[in-house]
Amino acid sequence: MSLLTGTVKDGVIVLDGDVRLPEGTKVRVEILEATLSLTPEEEEEFSEWERASNKAWELIEQEEDEPKP
Repeated sequence: MSLLTGTVKDGVIVLDGDVRLPEGTKVRVEILEATLSLTPEEEEEFSEWERASNKAWELIEQEEDEPKP
């Protein structure tokens, strides 16, 4: 078994180098890095969730820093 690398272009995996596999060759694909394509609305929603999460952590840290009775 060989390890080959490549890139997805127009929805098709293009292998690096001058590699030709025989028709019908079984392959296993492992995604090394995921990229998301988000709309501006989705990006804003993710930003809002991140801001809310940061605020929640700030409140937790403030609560932990307050002296206990």
